[in-house]
Amino acid sequence: MGPYEGTTVRVESSGKVAVRTGAASQGQGHHTMIAMIVADNLGVKPEDILFESADTAKFSHGIGTIGSRVAANVGPSAHDAASQVREKALKLASEVLEASEADLDIEDGVVRVNGAPDLSITLGELAVQLTPMSAMRVPTGFDPVLEATSFDGSSGSPIACGSNVAEVEVDPGTGEVKVLRYSVAHDCGVMINPKVVHGQIVGGVVHGIGNALFERMIYDDQGQPLTTNYGEYLLPLATEMPRVDVTHMETPSPLNSLGVKGAGEGGTIPAAAAIVAAIESALEEFGVEIDYYPVDPQYLTELIDVGAAAPAE
Repeated sequence: MGPYEGTTVRVESSGKVAVRTGAASQGQGHHTMIAMIVADNLGVKPEDILFESADTAKFSHGIGTIGSRVAANVGPSAHDAASQVREKALKLASEVLEASEADLDIEDGVVRVNGAPDLSITLGELAVQLTPMSAMRVPTGFDPVLEATSFDGSSGSPIACGSNVAEVEVDPGTGEVKVLRYSVAHDCGVMINPKVVHGQIVGGVVHGIGNALFERMIYDDQGQPLTTNYGEYLLPLATEMPRVDVTHMETPSPLNSLGVKGAGEGGTIPAAAAIVAAIESALEEFGVEIDYYPVDPQYLTELIDVGAAAPAE
């Protein structure tokens, strides 16, 4: 989802690169992802990126971290801002080093002249050139500060696609459901960091299994919650988790400059439907049809009893 999510990229005099965005993070790996994009574009190391987010004192505009939208919006804006800074750095370096921009490259935070390794200048030194001391001047044709801000994003909603398959075992006597195996085929476009994507998909499956089998808020007749702690509001533990097989596919999205799509909800959204359908398949002889979840043992045994009684009637 749009409409945008902006990013500012700024080279400090130390050579570190400050990256600021309005997008908030709750553990999705935004720092890692955005640092990789900026570092790759600017020719610096990811550890040289100083990442700040969700602080209106640092970046005043932010839409929200919802709907798997950050990679598809912050990713392109970070890429575009870093590209502008790179272009500005190479243009200034060509004047300082008296070389053609076409002969310059940036590696490990240093602008070098190809074929003449002794001719070089660091990005930090270029930043100093644009923020000179009092009574000195900014180089002609340049704005102060080696930075750029971009609100580039996606021209539509680059939605991921895929398929989830759950294999379950059901005890008709107790209503216990065991998820034996879970398989995901998933396409979120270009994966910026495959490990982060894999973690989000598997983590999403955990959430989905919790939705399908465990998590429920219970209220009394007066609307007061009876589910008040994690002993009553159940979450899946490691003992409830099956093996999760993930097949990643990459079909670049045409809707943004990086070819990325959303990834965060690809494991979560299909899980409840896949597990419920698997339970119905396992209990086909009882004619069980589930229209509510979480599917707890009490609810499931009631459905089994009704189904078992129907043929006798």
